[in-house]
Parts: sequence; structure tokens; C-alpha cells
Amino acid sequence: MTTLVVQRARLGDLVQSLPLIRLLSGKGEKTTLLVSKGLEETARCLLPEAEVWGFPSRGATTRTSEGSLLGGVPLLRAFWERCSGRSWDRVIQLNHDGPGVLVGRLVDARERRGFMSLVDRAVAGFPGENPVGWPAYLVSSARGVRAVNRLHLSDTWIRFGPFAPEQSEAEGQEGIYPGGGDPEGPIGMVLSGRSPYRQVGFERLSEWVAGLVRTTGRRVILLGRGDEREMADRIARTVSGGVDNLAGETSFRDLLCCLGSLSLLVSPDTATLHLAASMGVPNLGLFFSSAFPHETGAFGTGSLSLVSEMECYPCSGEGSGCVHLACRDGFKTKILIDLASAIVGRKVLPAPPAGLRILKGGFKDGYFESRPLFPVVSTREDILGLLFRRFFLRILDPSHELTSLEDDRIGYRENDSQRPMLESLEKGAVMFSRLPGAIGDMEERVRLSREFPVLWPLVHHTDHVEGGRGDRSLEVKAFSFLAREAGEWARGSRKKTVRTTRRLTGRTPEKYVDRLAGRIR
Repeated sequence: MTTLVVQRARLGDLVQSLPLIRLLSGKGEKTTLLVSKGLEETARCLLPEAEVWGFPSRGATTRTSEGSLLGGVPLLRAFWERCSGRSWDRVIQLNHDGPGVLVGRLVDARERRGFMSLVDRAVAGFPGENPVGWPAYLVSSARGVRAVNRLHLSDTWIRFGPFAPEQSEAEGQEGIYPGGGDPEGPIGMVLSGRSPYRQVGFERLSEWVAGLVRTTGRRVILLGRGDEREMADRIARTVSGGVDNLAGETSFRDLLCCLGSLSLLVSPDTATLHLAASMGVPNLGLFFSSAFPHETGAFGTGSLSLVSEMECYPCSGEGSGCVHLACRDGFKTKILIDLASAIVGRKVLPAPPAGLRILKGGFKDGYFESRPLFPVVSTREDILGLLFRRFFLRILDPSHELTSLEDDRIGYRENDSQRPMLESLEKGAVMFSRLPGAIGDMEERVRLSREFPVLWPLVHHTDHVEGGRGDRSLEVKAFSFLAREAGEWARGSRKKTVRTTRRLTGRTPEKYVDRLAGRIR
């Protein structure tokens, strides 16, 4: 089988596509990867076994040395001639973007998966149709579910393909520290993330680097963009020894070699975290502003995330209008140094101060998740995140076997202040579970979402993004389970749920829902 994977996004997204592409290769698929032109060589470094094509960038197709707006037409023509001369058994379009959808529609392929249409937009010459299933969830998780999203982007993209990963693939690896890198090597410090909202500034970086050198006795390697080199030079001069400035000096191959030599990578930039995790290098991600570990944290067992607990986190990043960026203030030098020292020394990790969490990444039942390393008081987003994750897995992957709700709640302490929200969620879920399973009930579902706004993210997915094209019978069952689990949580029950490890094709808690519905009325 031959597969064309279309991934026209930045480096972090490319790295998060690797689990899908490697799964395809492991199943014997011959894969062609289509990436943005600027990432062509990078993709070849990451996937030497795959054929890599570069899609002409926007700048290349609209500008020439003569300034002609039509100068890029020959580039597009040559690209399309290359595409039209090939056929594939399957094309998988990973992103919700017009050019990628157009390529996925036009190439010669027997099977098409992923995004073949757009939400709220049309591709000229092709009928519009709402996406369903995992592609729809990718849109929902970015637009309406984000703060309560608990499904990682890599896991979502894996399910775009025809194969499910083995559930036992990464089981049993409960250790904190991955096995890659050099245990005696230096510590890497990435200066900032891609967004200006993901920058911490010269003074704080200088404190961090000086503390790492002084406390661990290791050299610190500064990594970053070319425009950060001057700041990195100032940091190196301020610390006065023990610092190597590689900002703006590493090719992609050099960066991979550098990461492989580290005992630890500390980074607010998710792309570099993904690379380190893919190599098994111990890593500590700093998550504030718009970066969210549950969706784009380092995809690897033992990956650690230091996360803000501010109520407004995660924000929208660019365009959020936040001028304070107070979510960065909790990342004090002491906790960062204590964590890094414990990691490189393979010691017990310290508990975080108030306002921060430490999450540990790992795989459970074939899916990745980030859980609190130290118990936390469950917030509204924690509760909805866990319950909605179970709801979405029931409608997106109905053959997946869920563990008990009690197991999912490990690490989250009771919070009585959230009881009214849980009771409202329980009542609303019962109402939804009793609606007729047909597209014609969409208006009633939207009305109920206004009455029970806590359920709006679910209705946003099923009725706005999917447009009612999903399996309504599965949704009814999923709402039934949601009602029961919300009720158990509201009453602080520690009992096991009604065999939620059973497949959805089996029995649902209908008697419970009938009884509760009568009580609500």
C-alpha cells in the first residue's frame, strides 16, 4: 500500500505527525510526506525512510526577483505535474487548511482520509461537507473544547490513519526518567517559544541559567533563533562561565546531535520538546500562555511539564490582549533549579509551589495522557476534561476499552465547590440522552445547550462542527454514561462505574437514566 500524508504546518506539528507516519511504516506502508517547502530537508532528517516532497510556500508563489505576482505559477505547475504523474492507494490530509484540502481532493487516490472539506468555508469546485469523527474533533479541540481538551494532538492524528496503535505498545513504563540522552551531559535551555507570549525575558533567563550552572555543576547550552543570539551572549557574559551559546548557530542536524548529548532539556518551546521526547531525552516543558501540555506536550513516557494554575490559562496567545502575562510569574527560579537538579541527579522530585503543577506524561490503553505528579484539588476544567475525554472516546473510538472513572480520578482531590456544576452536568446529560437519535433534533439540542451551558463544548462538536453527521445512537449512549459518571462524582462516590471497561456495543446504564430522568421531571 502507498500513502500520501499531507502535513503543511510548522516544525512542532511535523514532529507530532511522526507517530502516525511511523505507524504506517511499521505496517508496511510506503509513505510520501508532503510538507511546506521550508521543512523539506528537516522532514528528510526525521524520516529517512519516507519520500518527502515540498509544497511551494506562499512567498515563493507570489514573489519573484522581478516582483511579478504571477512569477510563482511555474512552481505550482511543476508541483502539480509531479503530483498528477503519481497515484496512491490512500491520501491522509492532516490539517484544516484550504491548499491541503485541495491537494487531498485532486490527487489520484483510492481512499481519502482526514480533512477533505472545511468547516464554515468552501473549496471552489468541490461540494462542502462537515467533517466527522477525528478530523471534526481536531477542529473542536481548537475552537470550542480547548481548555477541557484531554486528547493529545499526536493521538488525534494517529486516528486519522487506518491502523490503531497496539494498546500494550508503551505500557508498563512508569519511570520518571526516559532512557535517551547522556546522563552526564550538559543541560539544554531553549530561550523562548515561537510566540512572543512564550518569552520570559533576559533577567529571568539569566537567573535560571546561573542557578543551573551553580547547583548542578553542569554546563548549560543555550538554544534558540538567530534573532536571540545577542540576548544569549549577554546571558553567557552575565553568568561568567559554564555556558555555551548555540542560539542561531545550529542546523537541524546539529540540533538533533546536540539534543542527543543532553542530560536534560528545559524548554518553553514545544517543537524542541517533541524532538527531545522522540529521542528519549529527559525533558521539562514550561507551559504558560497559549501552550497546553494536554494537547501539545512532549509525547513520551516520563516527559515532565511545569504548568500554570491561573484560571485564565490556557489563553489564546497571539491576539489575546493580555498585557500582564502574569501566568509566567509563578515560574520562580527555585522550583526550576530544584526540579532540574533532581532530574539530572535521578532523585525524588520536589513538590511544586502554590500556583504551579507538575504533570507527568505516559501512555494508558493506547492513548497518551498527562497526569499530576502530586495530588491537586480538582478544578472545573479538570473535572470536565476527564469526563469529556471519556465522552469523546466513546463516540470517536467506540471499541476502545475505558478504565474506571475512579482510576481516571487518581491524583485529583475532591472539591465540594464544583458539586453544583456536576449536578447541572448530570441533569443536562440525562436530557440529551433521552432525545431522539436523529439529525432533526438539532434545534432541541442547541436549545438544551443554552439551558445547560456546561454541555456546550459537546454540542459544539456534535452539532456545529459535525453538523449532526455523527452516530447519534453512540452519542445517546455516551450521554447516558456521562450522566451517571457526573452523578457519581457529584456525590463523591468512590465506587467503580458500571463496567465502563465494556465496549459501547454492550449494555448502557439505561435503568439509572430512566430513574434519574423521572426525578428531574
